[in-house]
Amino acid sequence: MTRPLSDLIPLRTTSVWPGYGSIEIIPRVYGRARVSPIRYNTAGTQYVLADHALAGVDAVTLDGKSLPGWTWQNGFDMTGHGCAFLQVSSAPSGTLAATVRGLSGNPADIIADIYPRSDLQDFRILCANQELTLGGALDTRMTTRAALAFVLNQVGAVWSAGLPGFATAFPPSPDAPVWANLGPLDIASWSAECALDELVTRLTVPFDWDYAAGQAAQSLIAEAPAAAKIHGAREATLDLPWVKDARQALAVATKWLQWRARPRWIGRFETGPTSRDLQPGVWIGIQHPSFPVSGEYVVTDVDPGYGRGGVTVTAEAPAGVVPPVSLVQASAAF
Repeated sequence: MTRPLSDLIPLRTTSVWPGYGSIEIIPRVYGRARVSPIRYNTAGTQYVLADHALAGVDAVTLDGKSLPGWTWQNGFDMTGHGCAFLQVSSAPSGTLAATVRGLSGNPADIIADIYPRSDLQDFRILCANQELTLGGALDTRMTTRAALAFVLNQVGAVWSAGLPGFATAFPPSPDAPVWANLGPLDIASWSAECALDELVTRLTVPFDWDYAAGQAAQSLIAEAPAAAKIHGAREATLDLPWVKDARQALAVATKWLQWRARPRWIGRFETGPTSRDLQPGVWIGIQHPSFPVSGEYVVTDVDPGYGRGGVTVTAEAPAGVVPPVSLVQASAAF
């Protein structure tokens, strides 16, 4: 049975090990990540790397320098639960870190691990085709709802229980089909407002989080210069801690800026029951003489209006042409 979205993700802590003093969350690791091993035995020579088996350990460092004489293995802890262990020759006196390869980094597989579903195949294929992969450790308490949003935000995607396939890219591809075309006779009780409070023309993107160091290993700054000339420098930060390479970080930042570097019109209207099959995340065409923007909108919410006949739709569309986005700065820790 699927747990409620408001429930916390069931992450184990070191309290499951009898006699363990400090309480830490034993992380679930996806893709490639650099983590802090958790001490497991009293001698300080055995550590736990993840609360599941790993595909491999690529490097172990002590205070940033390569540590010789280590081994790792997948096994079972004292409760019989599968874990990945690191063995070192002697108890280290500095900061220990390990670069590991964990569970699948495909965002669809991560979602399925957090919130088991059987309808993620289309999203899994989309991520594979676009070479979208993530790497990070789930080591903080959060609700299932927050975790889903966190993971999908890393790749410019959204989710909805009413969405076929559960998760999809946002905004949808310009080549995606238009699900419905609505005219003046199809729309009633409409309203429209222009959202300027979230308009951004310059975006700072920290990414590639190092869990051992507690900071992002890389960052970049992207800008929509044409939009900045019109609206001024409006800055924001987009954290992508599980994105590992600059190519993917820039792609997400570009898509994010192209949508938000323009004023966005948000329309709400009532329409007939034939629109009840509209789903969040799809394009619709709106042609109405009083609407501020005629053209294609993305559906963001559908109230089917059961019992009252009408369907209430919320949709949004940016105004103007898609702005070009340029890379202003890129940096990496060393």
